Parts: sequence; C-alpha cells; structure tokens
Amino acid sequence: MSWLAASNPCPGLFYGTAAQDGTLIRIRVPGGCLSRDQAVAIVQIADRWQTSVVQVTNRANLQFRALRSIPSPEVFSTLQSVGLASQNPHLDHLRNIMASPTAGIDPAELIDVRSLVQAIDTDLQNTPELIGLPPKFSIGIDGGGTIGIGARSESAWQHRYNEIQLSAVTSDRFKLTLGSNRRFYETDVLIKKSDCRSAIAALTQTYLTYVQQSQSQKKPRLRDLLKDWGIEQYLERVPFQFERDSGVSISPARVQHLGIQPQRQSGQAYIGIALKLGWMTIAQLRGLIQLAETYGSGELRLTPWQSILLPDVAIDQTSIVLDAIAALELSTNPIDSTVVACAGKPGCAASETHTQTHALTLIDQLKHPVNIHITGCPKGCAQPSPAEFTLLGTTLQGSEAYTLFAGDRPLSDRPIFANELSTIVELINTLHD
Repeated sequence: MSWLAASNPCPGLFYGTAAQDGTLIRIRVPGGCLSRDQAVAIVQIADRWQTSVVQVTNRANLQFRALRSIPSPEVFSTLQSVGLASQNPHLDHLRNIMASPTAGIDPAELIDVRSLVQAIDTDLQNTPELIGLPPKFSIGIDGGGTIGIGARSESAWQHRYNEIQLSAVTSDRFKLTLGSNRRFYETDVLIKKSDCRSAIAALTQTYLTYVQQSQSQKKPRLRDLLKDWGIEQYLERVPFQFERDSGVSISPARVQHLGIQPQRQSGQAYIGIALKLGWMTIAQLRGLIQLAETYGSGELRLTPWQSILLPDVAIDQTSIVLDAIAALELSTNPIDSTVVACAGKPGCAASETHTQTHALTLIDQLKHPVNIHITGCPKGCAQPSPAEFTLLGTTLQGSEAYTLFAGDRPLSDRPIFANELSTIVELINTLHD
C-alpha cells in the first residue's frame, strides 16, 4: 500500500507527513462539527493504529502523531463514508472550512452557517481543478454570534487568518474580509447568504487563474496576488456582481467559550472543555462521546483554539456533566487552554527545544489565563496570530533555552534556560497581578 496523493507542505490524510517521531496525519473536520458516528470512527481508527492520543489543531482539525504505518484502504473508506475525508484524495491538501464553533446554538448569532459550510465543502470536493491551489488556501464563515472567528474576536491571539473570510453583519448578509500573511484586508463587499456559494466559487476561480498564470516554481499565495493586483483589481476581476457598502462594520465577539454557556435553545447550554495543547486521550474521547450521547445530542464541536464543546445539555444536568468531565481528568479552566506550543522536539527537526513538555510545565504553574506561544524555532508554528507572550526556543551553552517576548518586545537580556521555566512563569504572573 502506498499513499494516494503526492506529499504537500501541510499535513493531510492521503499523504503522510514525515516527522522525527514518525508520520503525522491530519484529518479535516469541516466547520469543526463532529457527529457521533464520526467521533466513533476516530476512536476505532485510533485503536487500529495503536495510538492512545489525538490532538485538536488550531483549525479545528484532528491529528495523529508518531504513526508507524500507512493507513489501509479500509481506513480511507471509513473516513470517506462518515464525511471526514475527501472523495478525491488529490484535494485533501486544501484546508478545512473554519466556522463559528457555536453555529446553530449561539444565542446572538445572525446566521446559522452549518448548512452553508457543508454546501461549500461539497462544492470544493466536486471541483477537481482546485488541486492547483496552494495548500494553505482557506475559507472561514462566521455567523456573527457571541463567539467569533477570523477578525471578530476581541482578543488578537484568537484571530485566524482565512484567505476568504465571511462574517455575518445582518440576518441575510456577510461582509468579505481577505486574510493572508498574518493580517486582515478589509473590503466593503457584502454578500447575500443565498449568493455565498457562487461568490466563493468566483473568488476561488479567479485566485486559481492567478496561480496558473504565475511563473513562480512555488504556488503563489493570496498575499502574492494582493501584492501584484491589489484588493480592488482582484475584486474587479472576479466574475461576480458584488454589493458594496463602506458603512457596514463587523461587530466584535468575546473570548470566553469555556465552562457552562447558554444556548439559543431554551433550557439548554453547551459546556466548553479545555484541552491542554489540544491533546486528549482516546479514553477521554470515548468518555466525551458517552456524555454527548447521554446528556447532549451526540455531537461534539472542535474549536480553532484547540478546545472542545459539548452542546445541547439540559441546564439542570450541567452539574452532573461537569463532574463527569472532571472524572475524565479534563477541565473547563481557561488556563488549560491559552498556552499554545508547536510540535517541538522530538517530532520536529527544526526545533531547538521540547516545546510540548515545557508548555505543560508552564500551564501547571500559571496563575492567570495568559496566552503564551511556545515555539522551537523562528517559524512560529502552532499559533498564526500575535501572542501576549512568546517563548522562542534556542540553544545556550549546549542546553535548551528560551528568549521571552511580550508582544514583539524582548523581556530578558539573555535567553533563559529551559530548566529555569519557573523564572519565566514568575515574571509573567507578576506582569498580570
């Protein structure tokens, strides 16, 4: 058995990404909505692969690390049958569609985007020429509710830079934002909900035409298109009649989605669960599936902040569910969810430090829910948006160390040895006291 698609820079399912500790496989979960059957399929596959953990990523995907074998045809077929794999393996490299994790249950949302996400994902899967797009091509759809993605979150570290981002501004219209190179490009374009599929298809096809006409050996990104054409020229070349209104703005969204949160459905709530660095054991996932079946609707929601939501819980049952979550050794504490770390050693050859291990040490010592991004090299993987504090891995006198930054400002004259992490934690705690 060999891989079914050529390798790409971004991990996928039908092609393995080699790492120092084995193979990395990433499974796309459009919109982050994980049905009961999909979650059960993930557990069964994990058992087959003899792995005990799975990780939620910063795009609400699921990924397995350190695998030692290529998935069998049965694995591919199983994931395709439950909607967790492309029918065309060569399209698997495109990023999953990101959506509001509280779509359909958010009490303040303007548009429930779930059916739109599924329709657009189907369109992408049935457009084989999109194989020509770069692997970081991404779409985000935000329903305008309490919990927002893309440009809406009031906290910069939660921003996700989808290249095509639609944010609801009325009960029938979205505003278009373009995202690339870790920044947003606002437009004055409004798109009716009923026109979203055709508008995204037109935007995508124009982007593809630019890629196909490029003389670069590497597939150009949207940032390259915007540099060459500018926003207006790009929009003018799109074969779609856009509505323009410069007076409409995107409303901000709040940060907190953990713990017990009210739903729009009367008498129901969702419970946001923190996952340290996005990790959960397969035993914990089994437990969450059981809780979702017993107290919810059977569904789980993955978030772009590496946490998980259990929706549709009756208000009078929430205390029981919280006790069960604690029994699974999971929590709703924001401190467990705001530290982000790249793969680090031993998985990544570029990393100078064991970032995941060091991140867990930090989490256990923090007094406040502070966003800290720990990266083992200057590439800054794991969090695309600006962090409150960044620990940049390096080597000092032959030992692992970190340079500490607050935003872009260094906070120490020299790197701090990794075995002195308590010094870093003490400084961060002091700055937040």
